Amino acid sequence: MATEDKFDGAKKVFTMFFAYLNTVAQEIGMEQAAALDTKVDETMGTAQGKMIKEQAGIEEIDVKAATLMAINSIREDFGIISEVIEESPQRAVTRCARCPVYEAAQTAGLDAETIETLCRTGSIRYMDAMVKQLNPNLSYQLRKFRSAADDFCEEEILLG
Repeated sequence: MATEDKFDGAKKVFTMFFAYLNTVAQEIGMEQAAALDTKVDETMGTAQGKMIKEQAGIEEIDVKAATLMAINSIREDFGIISEVIEESPQRAVTRCARCPVYEAAQTAGLDAETIETLCRTGSIRYMDAMVKQLNPNLSYQLRKFRSAADDFCEEEILLG
């Protein structure tokens, strides 16, 4: 399946998810809904990281290998294309220009502040849980959140 098809499919599914999350938030509050989403993302990220590490068959996974595995995983799962813009043995910075999660949240009617909060408590927690399975000394962080749909996010994997 082409990356664009995966992106479109992911956007449709995430649009339904954000519509659901927004409906749940109206009943129990966004803070509690986001907390539940965080638990799900951490669980799924952990499972994804374990699977990737088992498939790779590598015991010692460094920043460079973890970055490549993370980028390949999100491309395969969601059609997201990220590029490495900075790399050292201690960290790698990636740039994501087009994101189905962001576009889906916008389509579902969420405002920019809520989208950023949900990204930090959801998607970034997923990625952090995933890279920690690859190497417990790694962390995944959001350095810059996009200011608009045509902007980009910068994310980094850190050793230490």
